[in-house]
Amino acid sequence: MPTTSTHLWQSPKFAIERIEDEERGALIFRFRGAFAANEMYGVLKPLAVVNIFDFDPAPGKELPGLNIFDITDVPTLDSSGLGLIISHFIRCRARGVRVVAVGVSPNVMQLFKFTRTDSLIPTAASIEEAFAVPRS
Repeated sequence: MPTTSTHLWQSPKFAIERIEDEERGALIFRFRGAFAANEMYGVLKPLAVVNIFDFDPAPGKELPGLNIFDITDVPTLDSSGLGLIISHFIRCRARGVRVVAVGVSPNVMQLFKFTRTDSLIPTAASIEEAFAVPRS
């Protein structure tokens, strides 16, 4: 499968990698470590943090139909990280793009349920299962 991988953020505690799966029309954002987006605000300008998940296609390419947040390796998520995920979900929904969170740990699921994010963003156990999640 033709894929392109780009590291969007790297720190000693946390990383975000963007994987473009052109064959299946998906973007996968793979997170590793405790997702504390407020750490990013001290280094990047606020607009750069908000736009970190931008997904405008290159000229002549189609908009990806699915964005996957792979948070399998994320033990905890702070409110600013959750805010980034929800903001991206809203931008995707406005453009007709599905969003699925995969590998949600019990701690992160607890936050999803407390904030009712679980009723907005569908979840799946794996990336492969995310492709089978129906549109909501």
